[in-house]
Amino acid sequence: MPTDGSKYAESAAETGFDIAEKTGATVHALSVGDESLTHISSVGGPPPKTTEDVAEIAAEWADELADDAKAYGLEAEAVVRTGSPAREIADYADEVDAEMIVMGTAGRGGFERMVVGSVTDKVVRTAPVPVVTVRPDGTVDAA
Repeated sequence: MPTDGSKYAESAAETGFDIAEKTGATVHALSVGDESLTHISSVGGPPPKTTEDVAEIAAEWADELADDAKAYGLEAEAVVRTGSPAREIADYADEVDAEMIVMGTAGRGGFERMVVGSVTDKVVRTAPVPVVTVRPDGTVDAA
């Protein structure tokens, strides 16, 4: 279950926890420190984040999701990667022989989404396993 700390990831987590409970699955709370953010800066804005910065933020999100899963009574582990989120999510699912990926359909957005495209869309197209997507209204789709 990938997370970017957004309300969309939290909504997807509820669905993921239900699926994990019914199937006895372990929750892999995966957060990817987006290395593209280490190159973004704006005039008069803060300097770009370092790889360590994005990894630290990702670790907080992964730990929070894993803690929520454990509170739900599930076996869970927090996992942190750095790189391109969609690629890292698909690669991790392949490495651990995941049975499925559960994720929200929206997360970090705005200008970044227009430039690099939706992470969820990329995961749906490249993942080696089925992807269950959860819309902001809680509607569930499978791809």
